[in-house]
Amino acid sequence: MIHTRVPMPTRTIAILSSQCLVWLGLQKILESSATVPMVVHSYPGRTSGLLRAERRPDVFILDLGTERDALSTINHIRESTPTSKIVLLCGLEDQNRTPEAFASGVDGIILNVQPPAVVLAVIESLCVPVQPYSSVEWEGAGRLGLRPTFKKTVESEPQPPPWPDVLTEREREIIRLVGQGLSNKEIAYKLSISDSTVRHHMTSIFDKVGVPNRQKLLIHAHQLCDTPV
Repeated sequence: MIHTRVPMPTRTIAILSSQCLVWLGLQKILESSATVPMVVHSYPGRTSGLLRAERRPDVFILDLGTERDALSTINHIRESTPTSKIVLLCGLEDQNRTPEAFASGVDGIILNVQPPAVVLAVIESLCVPVQPYSSVEWEGAGRLGLRPTFKKTVESEPQPPPWPDVLTEREREIIRLVGQGLSNKEIAYKLSISDSTVRHHMTSIFDKVGVPNRQKLLIHAHQLCDTPV
């Protein structure tokens, strides 16, 4: 059987921030994605024109540090383009504002202290296609670590498998620290163990969870954000 290759669709990302350095940093991170092709646009001012455009952004990144009326903006986006995803960019000092944001329909949060790998993992997890393609199989899915979509079997968005019961308490602790953006060295320091011990635990975690690397683990963790490790 001949499989028709269907290219991964390009996702449009809108960065809502008045900080030029935020635009440039996020744009560089997102456009480096090898998994999901992205086109990134920055919007320092009002979003009215953006929400009236024929092609609405797939993901909005809202800088909570520069947005005075974040809830109003979130509600406006939700009403105008309900299929778009919304991610908050915030600092540790802004976390007391996030519960209201989630209640308004935010899909994820990125802390501005987290490393590029975490930022990319969060956005990629929201950009993975869940609609069926016209081909029998998307050939690139397995190579990129994404789930191929089959037209005749997909009825709703597939849910990621839960955390395996075989994870030890130490491994669960390390996953939580990875989700906070800590490096292996930082995890080793925080837990008072050696770097090699952290690497050993990470290898065990990858094997048990069924992911090939740290970035895929972060994506899995983001998809299970409502399920404690």
